[in-house]
Amino acid sequence: MPAFVSLGRFLFSVLFIFSGAAKLIDLAATTEKTQKIGVPEMLSTYTSQLEGLAGMPFAQMLAIGAGAVELICGLMIALNFGARFFALVLALFVAATIFYYHDFWNQSGIDAQTNLIAALKNLSLIGALFIIAGIGRGTTTVVTTNDV
Repeated sequence: MPAFVSLGRFLFSVLFIFSGAAKLIDLAATTEKTQKIGVPEMLSTYTSQLEGLAGMPFAQMLAIGAGAVELICGLMIALNFGARFFALVLALFVAATIFYYHDFWNQSGIDAQTNLIAALKNLSLIGALFIIAGIGRGTTTVVTTNDV
């Protein structure tokens, strides 16, 4: 069984590794998508300071952060290094993705249905990430025999 868990963890993480790398490779398209995220008014002062320090728009910083989170967390889960922690980080990331990008509750018709399906798929990913967080480095099985 431990081999199946390791293989499953590796195959599962391929989605995040690929997605994170694709976000970083096509940073312009990712930045365009992150502009959908509105910054609350009370944080605008801080985001302006960050833009000045980094020399790039806040949407681009979010795009880099999103790609880095997916890539790093995916690699760490695949390598089974801190799998519990990185699975929980990804679960929060995917939950935020559902809220900001698949807001089917604000839509109608085919858009609502398409985003509902995407949100449910992401919810399934969160469930798998919780399983990875629960398993951790893998289960240890102790077999004992009683000689009679």
